[in-house]
Amino acid sequence: MKNLLMGITLLVLTGCVVSEPIKDTCCSTDKLTFTEMVNLSKKTVLKEVPGSNFYIATALPGVKAIGTVYRGNESYPSVAVTVTDDGKTKVIKQSEPWMECVVIRLPLKMTLGEAETKLMDSKYAGKWSEVVVRSPLGPVSYPALYIFTVENTGWVAVNTITGEVFQLT
Repeated sequence: MKNLLMGITLLVLTGCVVSEPIKDTCCSTDKLTFTEMVNLSKKTVLKEVPGSNFYIATALPGVKAIGTVYRGNESYPSVAVTVTDDGKTKVIKQSEPWMECVVIRLPLKMTLGEAETKLMDSKYAGKWSEVVVRSPLGPVSYPALYIFTVENTGWVAVNTITGEVFQLT
C-alpha cells in the first residue's frame, strides 16, 4: 500500500504522465481545477477498469497534477490514476487491494478552493505542503475530508459536508 502511494506521489512530482488531453490544449490556456482532474480520473479509470470506485486524491500546492486511487474490480483490486492540469492521464492497475480508505461517491461536495478558504479562516491557518481528499478508515466515520498537511500544525481536516475544520492526531 505504501509503495502504491509513494509511486503516485512520485508520478505527480515528476510529471511522468502520458495520455490524451481532455481539453484542446493547442487553442486554450485553461488549466483543469482539482475537481476537474478528479472527475477526469474517474472517467479514465471507468474506461480501463469498469466498476471502480473513488478512494483518495492527493495534490501539492499549485495543483499541477493529482494522484488518485480507486477500488478496482476482481481483475485489478486497486487502480492508481494520475492527471495533470492539462488533462494528461496515466492509469496503473494494481494486483493488490488498497485498504486504508472508504469509498467516496463523486462528485465531491466541496471544491479544493472552498476547503482552502475554510482552512485559512480557521485557527489552523498556515502554509500547507500537501492535500489529500479521503474518508479514512477508523473508529470514527467521516464523509470525504480535505486533509491538509499544515506547517507547524500537522494534519488539519475540512469536512466536505459540514465545513467543520479540525486537527487530526
